[in-house]
Amino acid sequence: METPISLGKISGWEDMERNILAKIFGMLNVIDIIKGASRVCVSWFLASHSKALWKTIDLSNIESVISENPYKVENLANDAERQYELRNILAEITKFNSSVTTNLVFDYNYYIQEEELAIIAPKMPNVKKLALPLYRNLNENSLMFTFSQWKNLQTLVITQPHLPITKANFQAIGENCKSLTSLKLIRPLNTNLAEQLVSYFSNLKSLSFQGASISKKSLLSLVTNHQNLRILNLSHCLYIEFDGMPGDRNTMSVLDLHTENLVQTATKKLDRFIVCSNHCGTCNVLWELFWSGWNFPYDYEYCTFSNKQWKTDEIEELQF
Repeated sequence: METPISLGKISGWEDMERNILAKIFGMLNVIDIIKGASRVCVSWFLASHSKALWKTIDLSNIESVISENPYKVENLANDAERQYELRNILAEITKFNSSVTTNLVFDYNYYIQEEELAIIAPKMPNVKKLALPLYRNLNENSLMFTFSQWKNLQTLVITQPHLPITKANFQAIGENCKSLTSLKLIRPLNTNLAEQLVSYFSNLKSLSFQGASISKKSLLSLVTNHQNLRILNLSHCLYIEFDGMPGDRNTMSVLDLHTENLVQTATKKLDRFIVCSNHCGTCNVLWELFWSGWNFPYDYEYCTFSNKQWKTDEIEELQF
């Protein structure tokens, strides 16, 4: 029996079926695809543009990938060089099938700027699920333009717990993304934030503050005044009596809301009201750390993010 070798024909990687190559490329990180596999030959270039590869773009570990990747800019010595390299990666991604992208995940340490938003937003109009670090120094017009491109957005996780979000941030999202029904915020819930959630996210059905510090007064206001909210996740939360950081630690609690009116209101109005039991191991550990001298409530949110717990949630739509 004649074999390809005996006939002088040797099959190579470039001869592999395109859909099989695409499945293999799906196990690579995004940099290996755009700066490695896609540049090997015409066959690999075409396979790297497969729509299946670009439905989800996960940049949640982009910093570590850059530091280990042979295609990186040498010696990223400062923030400007790192930002330049990350911006180049985003620009390269948009040259592929980014128009089919429905899931987009950024590293929570990535300080996104107006230039990056201008690159990705017009090229990814079909994003439905997004994890994005936002902070107060972003230009209002830039935010309005960005979220006007993401009108199909249904699920949003806003990372960066230590950086305040301004009213303009929420206004830009709320006014443009009417399809948004699931939101996760790991940051302190105070009166101002509760008011903005009621004002700008009237279509919201699922909301998670997993691992955040919660003002009980603000929480009651949110649950009472939001008309469409159906699911609220408060797992591993720290409850405080007032907005901000009270001086007396005895006014804080992890394991018990201590507010009968709040519990009754939430359980009566919501379809699901998710809180931890008195036997929650995570809460017990965090409570011990609290009494050891942590700067609460701020270190509370930091702990959640440092463990990458923001990718998991009791609400299925908010899992990444």
